[in-house]
Parts: sequence; C-alpha cells; structure tokens
Amino acid sequence: MIATAWRVFGIAFSLAVIVVAAILAGTEPGQYEFATALAGDQTITFAVRTDDLTAYMLAVVGVVALCIQVYSIGYLHHGPRIASYTALVTLFTAAMVTVVVADSLFLLLIGWEVMGVCSYLLIGHYWERRDARSGAVKAFLMTRLADVGFLFGIFVLGFAAKTFTISELRPEEIPPSALTAGTLLLLVGVVGKSAQVPLQTWLPDAMPGPSPVSALIHAATMVAAGVFLIARLYDVFAAAQTTFTVLAIVAAITMVFAALCASAAVEVKRVLAWSTVSQLAIMFAGLSLGSEDGRHAALFHLLTHAAFKALLFLCAGVLLHQVGSAALVVLRRYTRRGALRKAMPVTFVTMTIGLAALAGVPGFAGFFSKDAVVEAAWHTAREGSAVGWLVFVSVCVTAVLTAFYCVRLWLWVFFRTPALAGALGAFEDEEAMADLDDPDTSGLRDGSLLMLVPLGVLAFGAIVLGYVDGLHLNLGIALVTIVLAILGAMPAYSLWQRGADPRPELLEREFGVDSFYGKAIVTPVRLLARLTVIGDQDVVGAYVRGLGRTGTLASQGFRLLQTGNVQTYLTGAVVGVVALAILAGVIGS
Repeated sequence: MIATAWRVFGIAFSLAVIVVAAILAGTEPGQYEFATALAGDQTITFAVRTDDLTAYMLAVVGVVALCIQVYSIGYLHHGPRIASYTALVTLFTAAMVTVVVADSLFLLLIGWEVMGVCSYLLIGHYWERRDARSGAVKAFLMTRLADVGFLFGIFVLGFAAKTFTISELRPEEIPPSALTAGTLLLLVGVVGKSAQVPLQTWLPDAMPGPSPVSALIHAATMVAAGVFLIARLYDVFAAAQTTFTVLAIVAAITMVFAALCASAAVEVKRVLAWSTVSQLAIMFAGLSLGSEDGRHAALFHLLTHAAFKALLFLCAGVLLHQVGSAALVVLRRYTRRGALRKAMPVTFVTMTIGLAALAGVPGFAGFFSKDAVVEAAWHTAREGSAVGWLVFVSVCVTAVLTAFYCVRLWLWVFFRTPALAGALGAFEDEEAMADLDDPDTSGLRDGSLLMLVPLGVLAFGAIVLGYVDGLHLNLGIALVTIVLAILGAMPAYSLWQRGADPRPELLEREFGVDSFYGKAIVTPVRLLARLTVIGDQDVVGAYVRGLGRTGTLASQGFRLLQTGNVQTYLTGAVVGVVALAILAGVIGS
C-alpha cells in the first residue's frame, strides 16, 4: 500500500513538473522571493526564477522522470525496499527541480546536495551487493570532495558581488580576480558532479544501481546539473576567460578519454556510462566556446542526449531483467541463435534507435545536436580562437570513437558474427569453449507494457527532437560528421565480422586511473588512518590510562587510612595536634 501510494505520488509529481514547464513556456521571465536570511551585514534572499531555460529544463526533467517512474513499476514490481526506492526517485527529481528553478546560490546548493545524497542511496539500493555499496560510497566521496570547491565558489562570488541572487550577479561589478577564482571553484563542483576528468571514475562504478536510476542520473539529473549550472551562470563564466579555457581543456581530454574507455568496456551499462561522460564533455566543450551559438548547441545536445541515453539505459534494464546480465560475454551466447532479436523485437528496435542517435546517424536527434556543436566550434575556430580549434578537433575525434563503440555494442549484442565457432573467446579470459552449450531462451520476452511504453516514448524523442529547433543543416559540417561516423563504424564492423574484439590492456584498465588513485590517495589515507589509530591507542590512550591508574592508586592509598577503628582515628588526631603544637613553638622561638 505504501509503495503504491509513493508510485502514484511520484507519477503525479512528474506530471506536475511537465504541466508547469508547459505553462512557463513563452511567458515573461520572473523572480519570486519567499524567504530571507542574514549573513553578517549581507541579506541572503531565497527566490525562484522562471524563464525559458527554466521551462526547457523542467520539460526535460519531467518527461524523463515520468518515463522512469512508469518503467520502474514493471522493473521493480516485487521485492524489498520498493517504497523507499520510489520515494528517493521522487526526491531526486524534486532536488533537480530545485536546482533548475533556484535564483539563489544557496537554494541551488540545497538541491545540489540533496541530489548527491539521493544518488548515494539509490546507487546502493542493492546494498547486499559489495559492488553496489562500494560504488555508492565512491560516488558520494568524489562528489562531496568536489562540492567543497563548489561551496567556496559560492562564497567568493556572493561576497564579491555583494549578493547571492543569481539574477543579480553582474560580472562587470565583480573584481576580475574574484570572478576567476569563484568560477574556477564552481567548476570544481561541476567537474565532480558531471564526472569529468580528473573526477570521472565514480560514474562507471555507479552501474550496480537499478537501471532506471542509471537512466535518471545520466539523462535528466545529477550529471546534467553541471551543464545547466554553467548555462544558468553563462554571463558570469563568459567574463572569466581563464575558466572557459580550463573548461575547454578538461572537456577535450574527457571526451576522448571516456570514448576510448567505452570502446573497450565489456558490459552494456559500463559502455553507456563512459559514453555519458564523453557526451557531457561535448556539451561542456560547446559552452566553453563563449558564444551564444555554443551555449545553444550545448543545451540542444543536452535535450537530445536526455532522450536517447535514458532510452539506452532502460533498454539495458530490459536485458538485465530478462537475461539476468548485461555483460557482453553473456549476451553473446544468445546472439548465436539470434534469440534476442527474435524474442525481444521492441527492445531491439528501440535500442537500435538509441544507438543510432548516439552515433550521430543522419536523421536521428543526436546527429543534429552534435553537428550544432561542431558548427559552433568551426565558426569560433575560423575567428582564430585556439579554444575553437581544440573543441573542433576533439569533437571530431570523439565522433569517430562514438560510432565505433556504438556499432561494436549493437553488433555483439544482437547479431551473430560470421566467424567460426561464433567468435568464442572474443570476450572470455579463460577457456574459450567453456560455454558452447546454448542457453535456455524459452523465457525471453520483451517485458511488460509498463516497461515498453517508456521505451517507445523515448525512442520517438530520439528521432523527432532533432527537428524541434527547425532544420538548420550545414551541408559541409554534415558531410564531415557523416564521414567521421563511417570511419568509426567500419573497423567495428570489420572486427565483428572476423570474430575479434582486441582490447589493449591500457584501455581495459581504463588507463589505470583507479589504481593510480588507489596508490596515490587511498593507500596514504589508510596509512594515515592506521597511524592515527596507533597514536590514539599508544600515545593519547596511554596518557589517559596512566592518569586513570594514578587516580586509582591514590584512592587505594587513601583507602588504607580509613580502617574504621575509632582508637586509630583518635591516636592520629592527638599525634597531629602535638605535632602542630611543637611546630608552632619552633616557629615562635
């Protein structure tokens, strides 16, 4: 009963967000104050803001959250902790809504932090699994570390501008040094929340959480909050050119790095997770151009990415729900008979649409939004901007890698390779012929209607959202990106046809970043913790125990004087009086 009530409330809340977005669309911008607080001699105003960006993001958050709430009914229709799961998903959505509507840096911070707590609890939903617990802790620690910089950035900007109201921040009134320092500190929080280099490793390790949670985090909340923040404070960031240069460098490194990791990942959700890191970097790259076209392109890609990435994660959830695993080594066994395509046609078609949009196939939403970023970078680069050239080259390289891992994933999951023995050994580390027996496919099906309807809605969005901004197609840029996609797809097809999936050790280890962090940070911290424990036990504890022992011995000594014999007490008193009299006489003489 409680779970049902939360499901109804969650769906109603998502619908309300969509309705509010529809009402706000096209209306005049407004600001509404509802509380104030004092910080020294400065007044902090808590207010909400309504404008086109607010309506835009509320529509994205509301639609994706509604699809996930409905999908979750079929995905988690039985089992423990359903009520808490639905409540947390609703709170997660509400926290993102708070970030979107906030016109106060501190109100935005509240939503920002609540999202972090909800992500920790949702990633660790299956807390009985060790990987879920460790992934939740890792996400919490890395994002909280970044949020320290975020908090100080709010202080620097707020006190320098003498206001914490976002709409009242005037970059020309803020000292340049404070502007640069404040935006760089905010960027630290953005990098952590959106899993950019060097704080990127938490997002792929968050995959043990339920697939609907992964879709929500990757598509409409949490990681998208960083992109939204820079878009909301775009004038402030644009005035700090150093910050945009740093953002461009971080984005360029991240998009290529993450795309390479996705190209070697051997689990569907992990491929998609690294893909999210890479696609977010493309959005940040568009923002770093400092032009209105770049900002528009980044937000356009945020919209299309929300549709096709939520779709892909929900499709991965269907695979997990029906097969029990989304690892390529398991799914490949079903492809030998074409079982997945035949038994799960809706999942196959919708996942194909999602991957086509992600790869930038012409006609799909991702093609238009990615081209918008490339075109904005090209125009900036032609003006002599080094940042423009960096963004243009890195996005083009990423387009090749994206097409490669999309085609690789699609072929290995749904099609049998023409290679002998069905490419046994392509993903196994041990005995290649260990799983020659075909698995039981009699129970495979597409899933319930509650799971399939959201797939259809998001697949529709992954196609038509590319046209919502009108058909603005630069034929030269389109030709370049099509060629780049073909260059990425061809080697993936060739390797699959030969039954090969070579994965360089460096890419399989994801460049060894986690092991480096383990040696450079985790091991020293653990050593320091052990030294602290030893110091507490053997130094501080020794002094405390010594003082306690001294008090005990002193009390035992005084106890010896308390014999309970009256004659002893009188004798002692007489002796004391005589001794005092003698002492007084000696002193008096």
